[in-house]
This record gives sequence, structure tokens and C-alpha cells, in this order.
Amino acid sequence: MKKIILSTILTSTLAVSINADFLGAEAGYALWKPSLTGTIKGGSDQAINMEDDLGYGSNENNSFIWAYLDHPIPLLPNIKIQQTNYNVESSKIANISFNGTSYNTNVKSSFKLNQTDIIAYWRILDNWINLDLGIDIKNINGNIKLNTTTDKDFTVAVPLLYAKARFDLPFSGLSVEADISKISYSGNKLTDTKAAIVYQSSLGLGATFGIRNEKLVIDDVSDISTDLTISGTYLGIFYHF
Repeated sequence: MKKIILSTILTSTLAVSINADFLGAEAGYALWKPSLTGTIKGGSDQAINMEDDLGYGSNENNSFIWAYLDHPIPLLPNIKIQQTNYNVESSKIANISFNGTSYNTNVKSSFKLNQTDIIAYWRILDNWINLDLGIDIKNINGNIKLNTTTDKDFTVAVPLLYAKARFDLPFSGLSVEADISKISYSGNKLTDTKAAIVYQSSLGLGATFGIRNEKLVIDDVSDISTDLTISGTYLGIFYHF
């Protein structure tokens, strides 16, 4: 009888543990207000300063969304997908050359840097301290337009090292977290970092406030070279289930 009771308790405990850790998922949306600084160069022309020459530098509304799925299979990575929509416009009198075209007039410009991150990661620690390590496959679709004479696309697709740490504050629903994706190679450097304060209710609904900073140094990709920083605060909501 004791063996039966003990076996029942162990089975029940194991079932609860497996159900608790079996599957986790989250989806969220964040309003991001970054500023754009740095330089961009087309072809063999001199680099253009995004602030001084084109009038960028103020914080403008953009956004990103994310979703991830955690599972209990140790050897297989968990998956996170993040989509960033970044599109800004400006207008300024400029004396510049870009991609073989000279401008000495009011230049109306737009700059797009939309990104898709597919992140495969493993959870190394999973308690009040969470630590994830993995690979971020980042695909960037960029575009710059100057008046009606220049409309230049460029694409960057590279794997980055990925790490994320989260520290839960006991009995509060609050946590602090930070993540980074980074790679440097052949004169190119891509870095994408976030740091945030997070609150999650017992129902799974939560909010996050933080800062995101991107550094994009590319050397002659589709006749485009950049040394750009996109940085600003974000406010997001999510549901964890």
C-alpha cells in the first residue's frame, strides 16, 4: 500500500512538473522612438552625415513585434522571431553627392531599415535567473531615397551571436532583462541590444519599458557603406501563455 501511495505521489509530481515546463510562448508589440545618427555613403562619393546633411536625429515613432516558443526538448533550440519596422523621412537644404548624383537644393529623403530576426536559442539557466544563448539570423532590407533621382535598395543577411539574461524580483511580477545580438567581420559590424524593466501579471499580460540600440557598420554592400546608430526608448505590451 505504501508503495502504491508513493508511486502515485511521484507520478503526480512528475506530471505537474512536466506540464509546468512543457511549453511556453509569448507575443508582444512595442512602440519604439529612436533617433538616427551617423553616416551613409553611396558608391565612391563622400559619406553623408544623416544629421548635418539630411536633417535626421530626432526621435520618431517606429515599432517592433516579437513572438517566441519555449519547449522542453533539451537538444532542440527554442525559437524567437522579431520583426522591426523602421522608416523615417526628412527634408533639408543640402550640398551633397550620393551614388553619382549631386544635390545643391532642398533634399527630401526617406530611409528604411526593416529587419527580420529568426533566433534559435538554448536556455542555459531557468530559475530566478534566466540565461539564453544562441544564434540570431538577421535579415535587413534597407532603402534610401533622395528626391526623385535616387532610390537605392540594399540587403544584409548575417548570423549574429545572441545572448539574453533576465533577473526576476521575488513576489513582485517585476524583472529586469537585457539581450544582445552581435557580429564583426571584414570591416562590418552589427550590434542590436536591449535593456528593459518588465512587469508580468498573474494572468500573463505584461508591459515592458526599455532602451534599444542598434549599430550598423557595413562596407560596400550593394554600393552602400554605412556607420549608423539607431537608438531610443520603447514601451511594449505582451501576453505570456
